[in-house]
Amino acid sequence: MNLDRLIETMATRLFDIALPNVLVLILLIAQVHLFHSLDVQWPIHTVCNAERLTITYRSCDPLQDVGFTLLSCPNKLTDPINIRLGLILRQSIDELYSSAVLLLNGYAMLTWDEPLCLPHFPRFTYCGSRRGEMLTLDSSFKFPDIPLKGDFTLLLNARNQDGFQMACVNASLSFK
Repeated sequence: MNLDRLIETMATRLFDIALPNVLVLILLIAQVHLFHSLDVQWPIHTVCNAERLTITYRSCDPLQDVGFTLLSCPNKLTDPINIRLGLILRQSIDELYSSAVLLLNGYAMLTWDEPLCLPHFPRFTYCGSRRGEMLTLDSSFKFPDIPLKGDFTLLLNARNQDGFQMACVNASLSFK
């Protein structure tokens, strides 16, 4: 009889101690789920705000923002533009495939899909980079010598060999 009483007392105490902890755990799980299910967007970054050119962008990757800058905002559109992109790799890059779409007033003007890193053809120094590394890309380009006017949207996406999204950016380019 003592053993039955002891088991009943232990079960009552365990229930009294465990119930509040279980309720707290359930509430925490519900809050975490609610937090992660909200539609959170990264802030809009202004890269260039010059007299004839405005460039803004937002990362469309839900897990990571991308750092992008122009090393100087061009005074004239015919000047070369130096850019820098930075991100921390969440996955390794053995293969890397990029795609871009340029839209003018919502209509696709140009699409581009290109492998940047292939297993036996590493075109760039970042090919073969490993998870956790900080990736910094420096490049330059020049706008064509054609009069650009209007508001363009540039959608950029890069995926690795496993289809994992490495970077995703929505940029707006406004030529005045």
